Amino acid sequence: VAPQHLLPPGSRTRPYRFVHVPKVFPARHSVFPCRRNYSTAGASAQSRPMEPAPSQLDFKTHDLGWEKIQAQVEPYFGEHWNFASEKEKQAFYDVGFSRAFSCFFPLTLEDRVEATCRMHYLPLLIDDQLDNMNLSDMLSYRARIIQIARRQSTPNKSVCVEWMLADTIQLAQSIDEKLANELVQGFCSLLMAQTAPERTSVKDLGSYLEHREIDVGRPFYTALIRFGANLDINSGDLKQISALESYTFRFLGVLNDIYSWEKEWKAYQARPTDGSHPFSAIHVLSQEIGLSHTACKRLMYSYCRELEASFKETVETTTRDNGHLLSPDMERYVKGLEYLMSGFEKWHQWTPRYRS
Repeated sequence: VAPQHLLPPGSRTRPYRFVHVPKVFPARHSVFPCRRNYSTAGASAQSRPMEPAPSQLDFKTHDLGWEKIQAQVEPYFGEHWNFASEKEKQAFYDVGFSRAFSCFFPLTLEDRVEATCRMHYLPLLIDDQLDNMNLSDMLSYRARIIQIARRQSTPNKSVCVEWMLADTIQLAQSIDEKLANELVQGFCSLLMAQTAPERTSVKDLGSYLEHREIDVGRPFYTALIRFGANLDINSGDLKQISALESYTFRFLGVLNDIYSWEKEWKAYQARPTDGSHPFSAIHVLSQEIGLSHTACKRLMYSYCRELEASFKETVETTTRDNGHLLSPDMERYVKGLEYLMSGFEKWHQWTPRYRS
């Protein structure tokens, strides 16, 4: 059976199954036809992601379509975010955040799209700023942003991230104060995890995976799903499906590590400071077992497929244990987790964000 330290807390052990060995991911598998070129053809063979066994997860995009979401949300950032140059602004558009939102959160209600999408964009832009900071600067920046989010400090109107964050939180709270406050808590948890000093000291894969669940955004993205879809689920019910959340965010964290590895490793080699330690399952596993980074990418993609299978099995078990009577909100939430996983993989397959 699988080693316990690689399984989420509360999950059941399950036998290993043989998984197709990944090959180089072909460019023709780009997911969406679009005006921009998201093909992986421009990447080197070494940097292209590995092709895993087929996913068993259901995939869905938002009924509005990504173009309408883009038109509704992205002008706000194009007008107000302080991009360093026109080239950087164009790179923001080219990454395809609106497409990401469409397949990450397809259950979001139309009247909550703008607030949910803006809250989705902000941490991604903040993460780009953190990439250029050492650990000391990151911690100072984090403290300030968290103060703004919690309304413990007045935003500086000349600093775009401060007033835009405050403005977006106010919009969300005007729609649903309770779920918006949970969203703020999740946002702060994400920032704290992404700048935690422990990132530089994790040595084994089990400890890494446990921390990565939070670092990749478990409290934040689960709150986004619930806010966007208007799912008011009590803590007791959420505890019942904590293993499903754990599978989901281990999947997201490892998948991101696979697709971003070459870019992250290149950045670390160029500037190996305390704030840019290669906090990645690929690096941790390679150091632990002595295999190449490429081999570890293949192993971790197989691990992602095992997480999918465990997710599906746990959904069946949870539903059966509850007499096949999960509440409508619980059913939609569980489906929202599945859509987040499948959408996350689709987006990583074509976005240029993680190309080295």
